[in-house]
Amino acid sequence: MSEVKAWCSAIQHSFRAGLKMERVLSDPWAIGRAVLAVVAASVVGSLLDDPPAWAMMTVGAFICGIGTLLAPVRHRAVNALVLGVGFSLATLIGVYLHPMGWWFLIVLAVASYVAGLWRALGVAPGIRACLVTIGLMITADLSPGIPAGLTMVQWIAVGSAMVFVAQLLPPYGRRHPAQRKAVAALYRSLASTARAAEPAGYLSSAPFTAARSALDLLPAFARPAAAPLFGLLSEAEGIRRALHFLPRTARVPRTAIAEALDAVAGTVLTARRQDADAEALRLLDSWRGPEADALLPRLREAARLADHWLEARGPEGLDQVLDAFPAENALRSGWRRLSAEMRPGAPLFRHAIRIAVGTAAGEAVGRAFGDFWGHALPDHGFWAALTTMLVLFPDYGHTFARGWSRPIGSILGGIVAWVVLLPGGWSAGGLVIGASVLAACVFLTLRVGQLALNFFITAWIVFLISRLGSAPGLIEWGRPADTLVGALLGLVVFVVIPTYHHHRTHELLADWLRVQQQLLPVLVTGYAEAGAVDPAGIDVLRRQSRQARERLDGAIASLGHEPRRHRARWTAEELAGIQRSVYEITQCAALLYDGLPGRPADAVPETAEFAAVLDHHLAELAAVVAAKGRPYPGVLRAAFDATAARSGLADLVDRTAPDGVAHARGRALTLCLHTVTAVEELVSRLASGAQTDARTDAEAGPEAGPAAGAQAPAGSRSNAVRNDRAPLSYVTTAQTTGS
Repeated sequence: MSEVKAWCSAIQHSFRAGLKMERVLSDPWAIGRAVLAVVAASVVGSLLDDPPAWAMMTVGAFICGIGTLLAPVRHRAVNALVLGVGFSLATLIGVYLHPMGWWFLIVLAVASYVAGLWRALGVAPGIRACLVTIGLMITADLSPGIPAGLTMVQWIAVGSAMVFVAQLLPPYGRRHPAQRKAVAALYRSLASTARAAEPAGYLSSAPFTAARSALDLLPAFARPAAAPLFGLLSEAEGIRRALHFLPRTARVPRTAIAEALDAVAGTVLTARRQDADAEALRLLDSWRGPEADALLPRLREAARLADHWLEARGPEGLDQVLDAFPAENALRSGWRRLSAEMRPGAPLFRHAIRIAVGTAAGEAVGRAFGDFWGHALPDHGFWAALTTMLVLFPDYGHTFARGWSRPIGSILGGIVAWVVLLPGGWSAGGLVIGASVLAACVFLTLRVGQLALNFFITAWIVFLISRLGSAPGLIEWGRPADTLVGALLGLVVFVVIPTYHHHRTHELLADWLRVQQQLLPVLVTGYAEAGAVDPAGIDVLRRQSRQARERLDGAIASLGHEPRRHRARWTAEELAGIQRSVYEITQCAALLYDGLPGRPADAVPETAEFAAVLDHHLAELAAVVAAKGRPYPGVLRAAFDATAARSGLADLVDRTAPDGVAHARGRALTLCLHTVTAVEELVSRLASGAQTDARTDAEAGPEAGPAAGAQAPAGSRSNAVRNDRAPLSYVTTAQTTGS
């Protein structure tokens, strides 16, 4: 595929994506509270008979109302208070920055850079940070002077306060709505997995990360009441592993399992008890076999925890669950996540740079254009800058889709508002009512699509400006023109400072392998001595593993939208296979963690030597992947065979046991062998997809393969090639006695 053809295809794809509409609405009660705040601001402004006061109160209520609809992770009143205070303070600072003139661009670039980094705390916090920066631009750009600007800030603060007050109104519902929603979504995803007709070779960890992130936000004093939710998160890990190993046979009641999981999700989400139907319960009760023994206790425990939460029994009997999820200092955690993105090469570093450059450039270009030759408001740059800020996303697909949809929606909204207002005769009350209705339409279409959203936003702004007495034509032309300029500028900035993933997948896979290099050897070493593993340290490593895996998944998902996907190192089929292998290794880590010995009698000291071999192999594999080299399959398997035979891990005879079998050693051997097989499967996929010439192959040799020096015997490469056809004799024994 040529470069020109690839770009044309990608642009067509992003244009179609920009026109796409979703049938997704925010929470109806949240929309109602936001609309109520805007209506209250409109009523108070009308009673004051002060158009500027009405406009600024409406702006404050409107923007803070949008902020309350963005995926709340804390209590809605807390979200509204923090955003209202932040937005009001930003407008206050903007008033005093207004006299700086063009020097304001430096401050704007710094504030925009921080807003871009803020996305490290989540998508919704990142957008809220952009809204706060927009507040800074409003008064810094449009303030007529400090006294008048302070009056603007006063009314904006009043409108923001109305949003906060609206969040205090009933209905209240049960506590922890964001956490309940995340946990319910997790169990819904498990139900979908159970219901699937075909085996899922790969399951996303995103629902687990979302649930864990939401629960981690709870402070220490709020965690006891949410203890059952933490317990449900723990059980979900075990349920996912049990579902992964379920056979695709008619005797497995998949529909009944899915209904049981949906019942747990419904109980948590609605705060009303929901049970699977009688037929599903009967099928589950009559189900027998090893798979049932692994899954049914977890389903019953999940249902018990949901009832425990519904009855508000708090942490009763769940102290151990809370100990597994210690509360972390929010400021320290937030600073760690932000500082991690400040280094060049971090996932959000380029995004923050693009936001800073694009927003400052949008403000400068908007001011330079002036009033568009008499067809718009003079001395402006605010609308172009905010468009650039809101168009730019960390990936190509979202950025270009928003770059097309926002100006199209603004142009259509401006035209329609101009046509509606063209006859004239609109009273002040009619403009207030029209603006309120359009604001409500914005809240309703916030998640529908950028085209519909900007259609109503532009129409709302036209009504707002018309109420202030300005010529409607200035805004009907100027707002769409600014949006078009800002959107095109955002696309140019992305092309100049891009984030493409066609050349990053190997780096992200190497990063994930480096995390496995820390995690897997520690877990294997944990079998050498009971209690040798620090649960808190393992939890940190498992979280890092999930994050690294999700970055890899996100990059792979973005490849299909990029104009240079034909330059990717691996094809789509090869990447799908790599994802499946990554998932299998993740499952191995979970099984190793679950099987850690709890008693000294269950310890297997012979695993310590293999942990060192695994560490060395994963380090070399990560280095080979990062360097785009070619790994050689079978090296780890050969090293494992030799190490297991030498250390005694493969010896399953225990004369002191009643049946003469070392069951603990057998279990450890089975888990280690499963891990080796999963890693070798990944290496095989990487080797088959590597594009190397004869010279590279000749120079590499067996010594250059990952773990080539990990105590592998001579001729390990040839042995590795044959390992699938000639497994050692102890493998069959381990699989039968250790499982």
